Amino acid sequence: MTQPFFIEPDGFYDTDAVATICELSIRSIGDACRSGELRHTLRAGRRFFKGRWLIEWLEGASTVATK
Repeated sequence: MTQPFFIEPDGFYDTDAVATICELSIRSIGDACRSGELRHTLRAGRRFFKGRWLIEWLEGASTVATK
């Protein structure tokens, strides 16, 4: 990561914004969503992420059960 960034906990971000902020591919974000690891909401065929969900995901506080 080249620069620190701030995620507004109550803000909403689309997939492109998350890819830019986290320096990840759109596919990686999609994989995390499909696996249930990254919480999101779908509206008008697009994924949106609440800042709080991104922070939890980045901190590793996923609610997905692990074996």
